[in-house]
Formats: sequence, structure tokens, C-alpha cells
Amino acid sequence: MRLRKLDPIPVYLMMAAVEGAGFASFSVMSSVYRITEAGLNPLELILVGTVLEAAVFLFEIPTGVVADVFSRRLSLIIGFALIGAGIMLEGALPVFGTILMAQAVWGIGYTFTSGARQAWLADELGDGGRVGDVFLRGSQIQSAGSLVGIALGVALATVFIAMPLLVGGAVLLLLAVALVFVMPERGFTPTPREERQTWQSMRSTFGSGVTAVRMHHVLIAIIAIELFYGASTEPWDRLWAKQMLDTFVFPSIGSLDPVVWFGIIQAAGLTFGIGVTWLIRRTVDVDSAGVPLRLLSAANGLIMAAAVVFALSGSFALSVSMVLFTSLIRQVVEPVVDAWLNQMVESRHRATVFSLHGQANAFGQVAFGPVMGGIATLASVRTALLGVAVLLVPSQGIYAWLGLRSSEDGAEEQK
Repeated sequence: MRLRKLDPIPVYLMMAAVEGAGFASFSVMSSVYRITEAGLNPLELILVGTVLEAAVFLFEIPTGVVADVFSRRLSLIIGFALIGAGIMLEGALPVFGTILMAQAVWGIGYTFTSGARQAWLADELGDGGRVGDVFLRGSQIQSAGSLVGIALGVALATVFIAMPLLVGGAVLLLLAVALVFVMPERGFTPTPREERQTWQSMRSTFGSGVTAVRMHHVLIAIIAIELFYGASTEPWDRLWAKQMLDTFVFPSIGSLDPVVWFGIIQAAGLTFGIGVTWLIRRTVDVDSAGVPLRLLSAANGLIMAAAVVFALSGSFALSVSMVLFTSLIRQVVEPVVDAWLNQMVESRHRATVFSLHGQANAFGQVAFGPVMGGIATLASVRTALLGVAVLLVPSQGIYAWLGLRSSEDGAEEQK
């Protein structure tokens, strides 16, 4: 029996919830799995991320153009299927080579989803659809789904540390199957078959997307910011758990396994993030010009400060609080960036420009990740974590420059 296609907002929110649950089940224990089961050292931990981001960097543009030329819906279905398969492959065998292969698979899958979901939703809702608000709602729903996934991941890890990866990957595969039956695509018009000429059409779409970026100084700045933001996330994401495991004896929680602490940390971060995102939705209009710039500039500065405090901290409680704080801020950043990009880009370029943005993040991680891994191995993990703040300094400078440009433009308009 063929199911009726649902309205776009419920599908977007369902996608966010299920993705949050599946991915959180995997991610809550992935670092512990790589450290304790696979025995990876700091450089290998970062190389895992480097392979993932190299796959993203190489495939982000082609898959983004596919979404602009053929179908956003198809791109998302393929993407979630590959992500699920890659995560399951990693959980199947705790060997460095297998983990690298798995990262490549789900990195390619990620590129099919990156940009496509934002472009799909914007097309389905149209110009008056308050897309920025839906992005924030989606972020809240994804965080709620992640809480379920974290609880599931912790419970599974107490039985067998690889189980969260296997189950989380299976959930994302099932999401891909569900989207086949319930996801509509009414607002997007693919390039007519007789006009595609496949690679020529893809090159043309990509070229027009690049031109759109080059003609807008704010888009160039946003992509430059994302490069440094991506460079900073790699050492943080791969090394904060190792820093905690190497530095502290985790306080006991009754008879529970110490891995439960990682679930508690992530669950608390998501809970706070849901609350802060709700507060921003109620008090701030992220679809208004200038608002995303102010929010993101403040967030960047706060992440810099948190990285420094975490790296230098000798207190378990303070270190945990900095991990929570960083998680909270980063949850807010993503939908605000999506809303900012959506303000700047026409429909026909959206998926490609979002993909350029994602590729900048990947390039930052690929270019700086091995360097930070080398620093962590040759010097210390603490030194590499201090480098997180250093890598965000250029972004803060760009935000300041954009603020000055905005003030000058406003003054010119008033004359």
C-alpha cells in the first residue's frame, strides 16, 4: 500500500527527531569505543575525523549540485542510507582501517544530506514560510530526539560498547526507508531531462552558485568563518573525551558503569540547548537582517573562552561544565547559520551554496586536523585543545569586520 505524502513541516521535524535519536545513539559512545575498544592514539583519533571530512570535502559539491539538478528528496534518502551503513560498519569491527573506511562511507552520505534538507524545506514552504523559525524548531526537535538516543546508547553500551553504533546506524537506515514513502517534493522543479546534459548542467549549476557567492561579500565571509570554525571543531570533538579520561577519575554513580557519565554529559548539554533554543525562538527573530551576525559573533567568543577554560582546568566539575556550555552554544549556532545563509541565497543556488559552506567546514578540518593531532601527540592533548581557541580568532575578526560594514551601510542609507 502506498502511503500518502505528508506536509513538509511534519516530515522535516520527523526527520530531525529520528536523525537526532539515531546519531546520538552512535555518537554518545563513539569516542569511548575508539579509545577503549580500538585503542586509537590522539593522532589516530583525529585522522578518523580527517578521513570523514576529506570525504565530505571531495563529495560536498557534486552531491549538492545533484540536489539542485535532480531531486532534494532523492539526495536525502541516499544520504541517510549511506550514513546508517557507515556507522554500522564502524561498530562491526574495532580496527583502525575499518573505522577509516566507515568514516568515508558515512562522510559521503552526509554530503547528500548537507544543504539538501535546508533547500528542500525552503522550496516547499516558499518565501513567506518563516523558514528560519522552522530551522530552530527542527533544532529543538532534533535535540529532543537526541536525548532519547543518548539514553538508548548508554543502555546498550552497558551491555556491549559497540551496540550503540550498530543500533544507531540501523535507525538511520530505517529513516531513509521511511522517507521513500512519506516525503513530498512539490516546490522543487528539476532541470528538464532534455536540458540536463548531466555533467554540463552540474558544472553550470555549480558555477552559478560560486558566482552568487563571489558577488556577495557576506557570503564570502560566512564561508571563510566556517573554514576556521570547522578547523576548531576537529580537535575539540576528537579530544575532549580523551582529555577527560586521561585527567580524571570519574566519580562513581552507584553501581553504574563510568561510561554513563558520557551519556549524562551529552544529555545535559542537549537539555540546556533545547531550553536556550526555545528562548531564542521566543525572544529573537533570526529571520531579521543583522540578528544572525550578532548572535554568531557572541557565540564564537563564548566557544573560544570555554575551550581555554577546559584545556587549563584541573577540576572535573569545571571541565564538565565547559563541555556542556560548548555543546549548548554549538546547538544554537547551526540553525542560526542556516537562517543567515537562507537570507542571502536565491532558491536556485541554495543547495549548492549550502554545500560550499559545508565544504569550507570540511576543508578546515582536513587542513588543520592532522596538524592538531600531531600537536596532541608530540606535545599534549591540553595544548591541542588550547589551539581550538586560537583557530577561532580569525572568525572573530571577520565578525567584527562584518559588523563595521553593516554599521557603515546603515549610516549610508540614513543620509
